[in-house]
Amino acid sequence: MTEAPAWRVYERVAACFEIESADMDVSVTPNATLVGSISGVRRQIDILVDARWDEGVERRVIYDAKRRTRKIDVKDVEAFGGMMKDVRASRGVLICSNGWTPAAEKRAAENIDIRLMTADEAEELDHAAIDPCPHCRALKRKTEGIVFWDGQFPLPLGGWAIVFTGKCDTCRSFAFWCWDCGEKLVVPDNETHECGCERTWFIEKGDDEAVFIVRTEEGEVPLDRRPLT
Repeated sequence: MTEAPAWRVYERVAACFEIESADMDVSVTPNATLVGSISGVRRQIDILVDARWDEGVERRVIYDAKRRTRKIDVKDVEAFGGMMKDVRASRGVLICSNGWTPAAEKRAAENIDIRLMTADEAEELDHAAIDPCPHCRALKRKTEGIVFWDGQFPLPLGGWAIVFTGKCDTCRSFAFWCWDCGEKLVVPDNETHECGCERTWFIEKGDDEAVFIVRTEEGEVPLDRRPLT
């Protein structure tokens, strides 16, 4: 399998670092697409962080990786601020491969919602939160995805169970990691899977979002979601 490009790893791990430091119950969607509330056009977002179940977007954070040979300047910071407003993000993080100009740093400092991060800072973060996507490999995609594990839950599933959830940044499928039976699997949107614990994992789609659900003898438990528009 081809190793995931370093930048894709940095983006996801940087988001994980931010989430842990903020101690938020959030859902992470890599390579997300949202329709701008001002522009009305589809905006590509490297990393979208939303509250996992709370309504509204008051806690929304977006990440953008600037893969450029030059330093980020004030115009880049202002453009990013404009995208934040368009997708209604409360905070934003720019990961800059070659640093930034003093003017860009000053402009970001004026807006307390924008943080600049170097590639070196991102590289130093723990990479344990990712795995290659087996579904992308099975599809023989030219670009194979990586699963970013962003959720950890102690769930009352016939006794307390530890479950991790995540999403692939390429095929956008949900994934689960059941600590009871040890099974770790990607579940595409149109498929259902029963793990070794006889728990059923599947996706329900609505008009605005897809929800990842586990079904047990005790009932159904929603685990994660991602926006569809």
